[in-house]
Amino acid sequence: MELKDAGEAINRLRANLHRVIKGHEFSIDLLVIAILARGHVLLESVPGEGKTLLASALTASIDGITAGRISGQPTLKPSDLLGAEIAAGDGRTFELIKGPIFNNIVLFDELNRTDPRTQSALLEAMQEYQVTIGDTTHSLPEPFHVIATQNPLSHEGTWELDAAAKQRFLVKIKWSFSPRQIEFQIARESKSFLRENLEHIQAVITRDELLAVQNLIQDRIELSDAMVHLMNAITVATRRTDPSYPDRAFEVAGLGPDVVSVAGGASSRTTTFWPPLLRAHAFYHGRSEVVPYDIFATASVMLSHRIETSYPVDMEQLVNVVLAERGYAYEFRT
Repeated sequence: MELKDAGEAINRLRANLHRVIKGHEFSIDLLVIAILARGHVLLESVPGEGKTLLASALTASIDGITAGRISGQPTLKPSDLLGAEIAAGDGRTFELIKGPIFNNIVLFDELNRTDPRTQSALLEAMQEYQVTIGDTTHSLPEPFHVIATQNPLSHEGTWELDAAAKQRFLVKIKWSFSPRQIEFQIARESKSFLRENLEHIQAVITRDELLAVQNLIQDRIELSDAMVHLMNAITVATRRTDPSYPDRAFEVAGLGPDVVSVAGGASSRTTTFWPPLLRAHAFYHGRSEVVPYDIFATASVMLSHRIETSYPVDMEQLVNVVLAERGYAYEFRT
């Protein structure tokens, strides 16, 4: 497969999603880019804004993949996600009953309504693409992606996601309310039931094609040392222990010089996770090499859930201050 063929396949996928998702072009783009980068996606908004429909439409657009769905609730147990080994009929051996995690795309609705013990059950799956049940480790299928939704913390019955769980997600996308003209279009064209909306969707790309595109992007899209230096400069500037930490700029912006907690800067995992996203972003926009725009355009969704602050702040504003201090002022647009 060549880059041109890969681009045409992904354009078909994007167009397919727009058949059922009205508006939210930026969020749809980021979801597809994250999948191309082999990542997991965290979607945040109030309930009822189409997050589940988006994930379901993505699954329906790819032929040959399986999908699982988990509904987050306080009583959910790790075995409800992973499955369990039960005694076979002879009483001497055990049989694996697979949970919904054993699918190519796993939609986890309202993840932050589950307790930390259940959230931790995702860590091995999301990082190692395997799960351990009893004494046996089981590989997960390829591709494997978790698309989780979470409600704002102001909503009743929500838990703050553990830092380790948050950082397993490649990007965090804030899903905003639709503007009035889009609401009108939704009222005219959308149906009340998920199944009825998905009737407009047909598979436009196969599982093997998706895997080929993912591999092609990482092999063929160039990431120069200059771009890696810029990426690293932004990452380390979020750490209060680094000389480049922009404490004075944070104070001028009204965020406070100590806005980032002492150990709350972006971890080294950022350095590992960001390059695949940059390559996928460049490919998605028709380029064969990463340029500064790819770094600026993905900085907020890459960093906003990886920085721990001393008090609640606007994370997009915080990231933009860091970007501006790195010498490249960039206005983040949604």
